[in-house]
Amino acid sequence: MCDNSVVDLMTVEGPPMHKLVWLSACAVLALLVASAAYSEAGKPEFSNIKSDEHVVFFRTSAWLDEPAQEWRIPIHGWIYEPEDSVTRMGLFASILEEKYELVPDEETEANFARRLNLLIADNERGKQIVINIAGQTFVLPKSTPDGHFKTTLKIPVDDAEPFTRNSKIGFSAVVEDDEPRHFAGEVLLVEPTGLSIISDIDDTVKISEVTARKALLERTFLLDFAAAPGMAALYDSWSGENTSFHFVSSSPWQLYLPLIEFLDDQKFPHADLNLKPVRFRDESLFDLFKKGTETKPQVIEDILAAYPGRRFILVGDSGEQDPEVYADIYRKHPEQILKIYIRNVSGESVDNERFTDVFAGIDRSCWTLFDHPAELPRDVIE
Repeated sequence: MCDNSVVDLMTVEGPPMHKLVWLSACAVLALLVASAAYSEAGKPEFSNIKSDEHVVFFRTSAWLDEPAQEWRIPIHGWIYEPEDSVTRMGLFASILEEKYELVPDEETEANFARRLNLLIADNERGKQIVINIAGQTFVLPKSTPDGHFKTTLKIPVDDAEPFTRNSKIGFSAVVEDDEPRHFAGEVLLVEPTGLSIISDIDDTVKISEVTARKALLERTFLLDFAAAPGMAALYDSWSGENTSFHFVSSSPWQLYLPLIEFLDDQKFPHADLNLKPVRFRDESLFDLFKKGTETKPQVIEDILAAYPGRRFILVGDSGEQDPEVYADIYRKHPEQILKIYIRNVSGESVDNERFTDVFAGIDRSCWTLFDHPAELPRDVIE
């Protein structure tokens, strides 16, 4: 018989052709054994993750299909291999020093190494992840060239309920028994009605100094992330039983892990993150942020469309294009947008030509330019 052992060609009796047929049969059997991670239907039973690859599941928010009584649950993740290249780190460190006079030191070299390695990580394409959620197993679409994989699952409300805690449902990648690592994710179940906060990150809740290139690079690569004063407390005061938060930013997806750790450490409310796909090559690494007018509108439109019965507050800053983006969104969806709050990081005035033009035709009570969050109401706006 042909088994998993190595077949010695000389032990197979008969003419050479018989031997070749025998070996071919063994090769087929070997392939079948190697494919044991696949079910009878041809679908993988385990996630395709190598020992040197990492998987990150991004936080998302689900919406309810009321007629079908099903949750629409977005699953979005990234599979990559850390670059950890001393040569490339040295190259980028030399560019930082030569062009911007920024030098990693003992206090900042750990931040520099981690964030740079995430930004230049080797994305893994064609990988298929299997997850377990609400007691069910799903095979996700294969990862694309940027290492991302995403889909939207349909899970009946009754099936999700036993697995729901604090309006969140967790899930994890199905891995083989000898895989010691655990890859888990979490989805917020957002009800059809209530209040939602759509917030920018950079210079709104995190000091980034996006408009000053040297300061931006220092805060992105070297320094610990710093919270904008009072913003976490403001958002906490807005938190309620039926309030959801959505961060929409032009920051790259590669910085998701340090960003989510920062938001959690600073005790910002649980929120999904909507960042931007950016592919870095050499010095393009320093072109970190795309214009908000190019990246944010469609993401915000998708959130509004997912929750037509909810009302929204939009929070951003004056450093780049948040006022312009938010004003356009308001004009398209005045029935959904309650307020626009703009953190004043550029020292402007509401009487400046920029703001009178941007908010032309929008009632003055609908938008506020603020210097400190203490100026804003703490009560949740119904």
